[in-house]
Amino acid sequence: MAISGSPLRSAFSYHYEGELSIGQRVVVDFAGRNVVGYITSISSKPQFKTKPISRPLEKQVYLTPADITLAKWTVENYLAPIGKVFDLFFPPGKLLKSSSFVIPINSELPFSEPLKMSEALKLMGREQILKLKSQRKLKILHSYEKKLPSKRKVKLLKLSLSIKALEDLNLTTIQKKIIDYLLSVEKATPKEVMEALALKSRSPIETLLRRGTIELEEEEEDRSDSSWTIDAIEDLTSEQESVREAIIKDFKGVHYIFGLTGSGKTEVYFKIMERVLNRGKSVSYMVPEVSLTPQLMARIRGAFPGREVRVYHSYMSPAKRQRIWLDAVNDEIDILVGTRSALWIPIQNTGLIIVDEEHDSSFYQQTPPHYDAVEVAIKKGELYGIPVVLGSATPRVERYFRAKAGEFKLHSLLNRPVGQLPDLEIRDLRNSKDYIIPSETLGEIEKTVKLGHQVFVFVHRKGFSNYVVCANCGNILKCPNCDISLTYHKHDSVLKCHYCGYTTPPPSKCERCGSAALSARGFGTERVEHELQKRFPELSIMRMDRETISNPDQYEKALRKIESKDANIIVGTKMIAKGLDFPNIGLVVVIDADRIINLPNYDSAETAFQIISQISGRSGRGVHGKAIIQTFEPEHRVIKTALENDYMGFFETEVEIRKILKYPPFSTFIEIVVEKEKEEQCEKEAWELFNCIQENIKAAEVLEPVVPAVKKLFGKYRMKIHLKLFDREELEKVLKLLQKNPAGVDILVNSNGGSF
Repeated sequence: MAISGSPLRSAFSYHYEGELSIGQRVVVDFAGRNVVGYITSISSKPQFKTKPISRPLEKQVYLTPADITLAKWTVENYLAPIGKVFDLFFPPGKLLKSSSFVIPINSELPFSEPLKMSEALKLMGREQILKLKSQRKLKILHSYEKKLPSKRKVKLLKLSLSIKALEDLNLTTIQKKIIDYLLSVEKATPKEVMEALALKSRSPIETLLRRGTIELEEEEEDRSDSSWTIDAIEDLTSEQESVREAIIKDFKGVHYIFGLTGSGKTEVYFKIMERVLNRGKSVSYMVPEVSLTPQLMARIRGAFPGREVRVYHSYMSPAKRQRIWLDAVNDEIDILVGTRSALWIPIQNTGLIIVDEEHDSSFYQQTPPHYDAVEVAIKKGELYGIPVVLGSATPRVERYFRAKAGEFKLHSLLNRPVGQLPDLEIRDLRNSKDYIIPSETLGEIEKTVKLGHQVFVFVHRKGFSNYVVCANCGNILKCPNCDISLTYHKHDSVLKCHYCGYTTPPPSKCERCGSAALSARGFGTERVEHELQKRFPELSIMRMDRETISNPDQYEKALRKIESKDANIIVGTKMIAKGLDFPNIGLVVVIDADRIINLPNYDSAETAFQIISQISGRSGRGVHGKAIIQTFEPEHRVIKTALENDYMGFFETEVEIRKILKYPPFSTFIEIVVEKEKEEQCEKEAWELFNCIQENIKAAEVLEPVVPAVKKLFGKYRMKIHLKLFDREELEKVLKLLQKNPAGVDILVNSNGGSF
């Protein structure tokens, strides 16, 4: 029995008199509380005493034997808590009860009125119902017995006058900004307008409302079923067509599409999807982050009109996630686009899994239970007999190594159907007076905007400055819960911890020496936006980071603003580097490449190459593009290979370095983090665990416990043990050792991007 939510890595034994099935959810008493349990196996009565199962949670068994095997494989390969892995299969909250009805669409059917599913099964049988559904001769709808919470109403501002009428109005500068913003996004809440334009007062909005220039319209808050569509590209290039044919010809196992940015991987995906959908199967389309879904959904709607396309991610309300989960399980969705969580939905009719941008670190879950969703997708494809297609312009080194070794079927797209690869230029910062945006870079930005093109400016961190230091005594203001400096946000005038969320107003003097000589150092997106606004006050500059965009609706509005060319310069973090396709981007600037290269992770060089290549590839898709990489190390191998757009050169060097240092793919790299509220206890338990591992795990290299980059997090002290396994079978021994240890030990296996 796996216990829901438990941090323990062990299963438990219970007994029950009636009939139950493997995969069924039940209610059990665990540590004096009624909790959900998952039946992982059934056996004869053990010799020791067991507690009874209280009752089944549902009659229906949603998990198949393949799902159980997938969960156990994840536990064994990522040393994850078994109960938390099983929790991944279900949406939050108690499942809604539903009744199913079969609705006729075609007049040739033997019934003309909706039938209950039980009646339809007697009349036609399940296979015939599914066949007619795939032919679009009938639909299956579900009626939910539990009343869903009503959707909250929100008031949205919109223009009430025509553009011609607006031209005749006598408007202040701020009022013009409000009008321009509403012209670009169509509708927005007053709060969104104020945040986007940094308004200190709602007064200009109220004035425009009184004059009748704008009006408030009440609408349901949930507007995720957007009507935004992007027309599909019907014809493939000869290169794309040859890749499509090669995949279809051998349509099983794992296929890897290595395609340069802008080479048209998505178009190839769509043609393969079309074949699967026409055979009555559904498609799971995985993306690394929910931020990628608005533009992708618009493209899918344009390519597959009439198909049931849904998106599933953690930003949704629990009720909405349940509805989509039940629809997916009941085979009511043709294309399910989603992040990691969508992978676990136990859909029985899936005919294809696509993993786009497989290299992205967001596919690795950084909170327990840790796992790599790409590897889970590959295993799921194997267990279910589903073809899996992976794609990237900058593959993960381990996966490209496996593809070259023949484990995956490798395909290449080396040409852009539209546009050309951007010119790449290195900006050496060593002799520059301004290390944020030198005058030469500002000149390129100005020239690009004058040509009518847009500019992407990539910054690794958000915020105005990375830390605040006392110039008198050197004290750096840190979070009281985490051993990390607080980031200064000028717009909100607040110091914030980007790990635990702690905030505090900036102090007027140093808490250590009392000096007022506090100085904000370093920079992030907000500081870069501020510098650009000072230099180009007449331009529309938009910032895209987690502070300005916190949900998919806000992200979609930002994308539409870029698409409509209402933003001249877009300053952003990684969310502007991923999978976006805008033809008018003429220049990309990477402000400080060295920050990414020098992160303390074994794969930091790989991450830096990926980010630089991906963000550079956003330009030159419809106009002649250019990318400027600013660095203090222009001779670094990552910079040089990125400059030449030479993934193979980077890959070959990186593989040789990893072979010498025994990093993946030449080992299984495990980070064991011991977390305790008391520093002495943390150190003691870390050394005890280290000694235990050294005694029991032989085919390995075990490094002594060290204090990690972030010594304290969420109020707990941390020590880290690094372990390189040279025989993957040893994972089982490591799991057994960890099962004997209490909670308070976190494990990351082959973490994409590392931990902190």
